[in-house]
Amino acid sequence: MTVFSGAQRRRRWSLDEKLAMVVASMAPGASIGKVARAADVDVSLIYKWRRMLVGAAPERPGAPPQFAEVIVIR
Repeated sequence: MTVFSGAQRRRRWSLDEKLAMVVASMAPGASIGKVARAADVDVSLIYKWRRMLVGAAPERPGAPPQFAEVIVIR
């Protein structure tokens, strides 16, 4: 576990670092928990980054809203 002190307490990851963790977590037989522990990040961050980088996520800035066609039959 990494302990931060001082003014900057939050770590920041580049897009390349996030992508590397997401790719590692999606490898056949990979464990997201093991990937997270190896990178010293919380599992929930990897899940969030997977949604942001792979699928449409509401957190992704500038992403158009996703709608499904609705057909009403009467």
